[in-house]
Amino acid sequence: MRGIVILCLLLMGADTVWGMVSGPCANCHTMHNSQNDSAVYADGPSSHLLSNSCVGCHSHATDTIVELGETRIPIVFTQNRPTYPAVGTPTSTLAGGNFYWVSQEGGDAYGHNVYGISGEDGTLTTAPGTSLGASGGGAGECADCHATLASNNPISGCTGCHVPHHHANDSADVVDGAGGWYRFLGENEAMVGDSGTYGVTGIEDEDWEQNPTSTQHNTYMGTTEVYEKSVNSYMRTESMGQFCAGCHGNFHHDMNEDQAGLTGAWIRHPSDVVLPDTGDYKEYTVYNPLVPVAKTSLTGQKNSSEVVPGSDVVTCISCHRPHGSPYPDMLRWDYAAMVASAGSNTSGCFVCHSSKDD
Repeated sequence: MRGIVILCLLLMGADTVWGMVSGPCANCHTMHNSQNDSAVYADGPSSHLLSNSCVGCHSHATDTIVELGETRIPIVFTQNRPTYPAVGTPTSTLAGGNFYWVSQEGGDAYGHNVYGISGEDGTLTTAPGTSLGASGGGAGECADCHATLASNNPISGCTGCHVPHHHANDSADVVDGAGGWYRFLGENEAMVGDSGTYGVTGIEDEDWEQNPTSTQHNTYMGTTEVYEKSVNSYMRTESMGQFCAGCHGNFHHDMNEDQAGLTGAWIRHPSDVVLPDTGDYKEYTVYNPLVPVAKTSLTGQKNSSEVVPGSDVVTCISCHRPHGSPYPDMLRWDYAAMVASAGSNTSGCFVCHSSKDD
């Protein structure tokens, strides 16, 4: 299904309590999936008596934030091309990107393939960088997340990454398990733990970065720990990077010849390592939302404009947008335009590698 599903009238709470749903129960739930001799939800009945899907509620023809009275809904899949990068217009791409490119324009390389948005990847049979073997997680339910998110298994699709807690109170600056985890990035029922035990901690911009600046942006949790591939240590750091490593483990672990000391020759771009405070890197001191870095502590970091080389962390989403972007590999910028020694360029790779453009 590549078209836009009708947007449901989902109430997601007042401006100060983003995740706590309020309003009539019928906006989201149907008791018997039947009204006036017709199904309320054509693909139902569904779990939790929902009257629409994740894709249905978070899709729109053009706009990336939909307002219904005091209700505000972040949109991650538009029928028309969104504005990129975000400049504060109603059509500006939100922080995680937009599935428009993988579904409507670019193709498989431009976003995650997710059920209800696009079919399975035509080239890849497992998640790139998988650390779970040739099958990408084996047969059955594990493969329905680790090999592809485009499976019709209920634990695949959007809920392969997001575990909705729409009634959780995430009004605190730092959203953790008590608030349903940052962007509901927690463990679904098929994972090793439960959504109350493992997840991602973070600080969310009130406009989901529709108009990001150095003083208005998300703040991501990072780690410098050398975490293991073992599921027994999964998500104990509550970092964005370790969450991504659940499917893309080798992009996090096989970075150099001596992972423990981080002293060997680089064989992959590092992830979950400290931004050095020497050389090119020490010049990155003012936060750039197009090239975000993560913090190892989120206390007092809401909308901080300061980047601290020697402390802040390079992570997956420093370079990628998980929902999709107009560039291959879901990159935040055009990698083909990154040309060393070609003159002044302060964007993309050169935000960190500040002298390589000279």
